[in-house]
Amino acid sequence: MVRAPTYDENGMKKGAWSKEEDDKLRAYILKYGHWNWREIPKFAGKSVKVWKSCRLRWMNYLRPDIKHGSYTKEEEDTIIRLRQQHGNNFLKIDLAA
Repeated sequence: MVRAPTYDENGMKKGAWSKEEDDKLRAYILKYGHWNWREIPKFAGKSVKVWKSCRLRWMNYLRPDIKHGSYTKEEEDTIIRLRQQHGNNFLKIDLAA
């Protein structure tokens, strides 16, 4: 069960994104691009979400080039091989290796 959204002292909506909000943001950015994140909520009809929330939602969930789902066998093998070579110190990993 999803918790009902709350609003902060400035009237900005907090909480989970609805499908309608996702659709509005996706449609606006695909049509006009992301030219100014601080202005996008106003023009996309999302005045109840702050610009940072819109930017993070786009970058982490809504972009068309984001792969959703499980890793392929090759990706999983690469992760295992790199972890065996370098341990958990991901800063030293050279993906071209």
